[in-house]
Amino acid sequence: MEEILQPDPNENYRLRKTKLIATLGPATRSPEKIRDLIRSGMNVARLNFSHGSHEEHEETLNRIREASRELQMPVAVLQDLSGPKIRITELEGDFKQVQDGEEIYLQHKAGAKSAGDTIYLETLNPVEFLKAGEQILLADGILELRALEILEEKVRCVVSKGGRIRSRVGIAFPDSEINLPATTDKDFLDLAWGIEHDIEYVAISFVNSAMDVLKLREEITRQGGHSKIIAKIERKSALRNINEIMSASDGLMVARGDLGLELPLEKVPRVQKRLIEEANYRGIPVIVATQMLHSMVTSVRPTRAEASDIATAVMSGADALMLSEETAIGENPILAIKHLGKIAFEAEREFDFDEYKFRLKEADTETIPDAVAYAAAAAAIKVKARALVACTETGNSARLIAKYRPQQTLFGASSSERTIRRMCLYWGVQPVLFKSPENHERELETALQQVQEVGNFENGDRAVITAGLNVRTPGSTSLLEIREFRYA
Repeated sequence: MEEILQPDPNENYRLRKTKLIATLGPATRSPEKIRDLIRSGMNVARLNFSHGSHEEHEETLNRIREASRELQMPVAVLQDLSGPKIRITELEGDFKQVQDGEEIYLQHKAGAKSAGDTIYLETLNPVEFLKAGEQILLADGILELRALEILEEKVRCVVSKGGRIRSRVGIAFPDSEINLPATTDKDFLDLAWGIEHDIEYVAISFVNSAMDVLKLREEITRQGGHSKIIAKIERKSALRNINEIMSASDGLMVARGDLGLELPLEKVPRVQKRLIEEANYRGIPVIVATQMLHSMVTSVRPTRAEASDIATAVMSGADALMLSEETAIGENPILAIKHLGKIAFEAEREFDFDEYKFRLKEADTETIPDAVAYAAAAAAIKVKARALVACTETGNSARLIAKYRPQQTLFGASSSERTIRRMCLYWGVQPVLFKSPENHERELETALQQVQEVGNFENGDRAVITAGLNVRTPGSTSLLEIREFRYA
């Protein structure tokens, strides 16, 4: 306990393994704020397509890439499709205060401003599915209504938990059966924008089944895109089909906001832990999201409960942590990302590698690249290597080594800028860009030389390297070597 309490003058929070995702919005769209976020630890920038125009997102994207080049720090971009999120319309005055016991009417009227005692819904008619006695939740459950009477064109409700309603907040119906597709016409238009701009990741909202993911992947392939798909788990139906969804996806997001509206709150921590474990076993990145530092939307410090929540996610095996409102509209976005990184860094010190390895027993038996990745992580311990180096055209070999949570520094070396950005989401991976030599037989040498320069390794330091026997064939990882750095 005493060593925990002692300050460490050599702490470098940028060496943390857990990756940080920040949502960009009005508070962080400026070039200065984007640079500050990158310097403060942002690895992935999230563009939330529930808000903003394509022109606004393009301007933000250009600023991200310009800042990344300027700082020489790679950043991935995550396009978060809005999906069939049910929202209320704009409110007159933008806000409305409602009191416990007050009566409110819900009605479908797209484009109309909500005013007086009536709140309009954009996409659904509540008369068609609500029943008297059923619960209605607004703004991630901060406000609660209960349906009293189903009228011809609207539903009469009573406020059971009041508060302030903001324009276009989400509205949920946990007691009702509503069948909506995971992707809307708007989502496919937004996806085309993402493909055109070569976005690294696309998150699909309100996934029900693997078919939702496969349909999106088919569209990405049809348009010649390269985006990897993150399935957001926020519906009970997704949990029922979770194995098939994970097999079809490139990563998961535990979207606790909407998930907490579909499930009793006391079940959400267990579900989060199980989803993290399943993603770890499969070797796909898993993101924990929603209200990680919600108090910092207005405060300069997180609560003790938030710090514990973040640490629990990290020690459970999360690859990445995501901030939403905290950085999009919060008053202290830079402080929020710094606190998130510091808490994650400290939590990693208590990561139970032995328990994690036990959980992944037999997880290396599926493919040759997976077996090579497992052997590389084990060899690095045996030979006391200073570094692990995955020479990769797609990023997959770095992702697979990260699956086994090596304690040595893991470098993902690639000549592809797209791959470098993609690896920004992978746990513990430090992406290193090298210029592909004319003689491809010297590709490993070139990559090692660049890693030695970046990592400041001395001649004689050992490195465990993985690559393909044919380094130009993506996904062919089958080679493992132990070498010494010798280029300094």
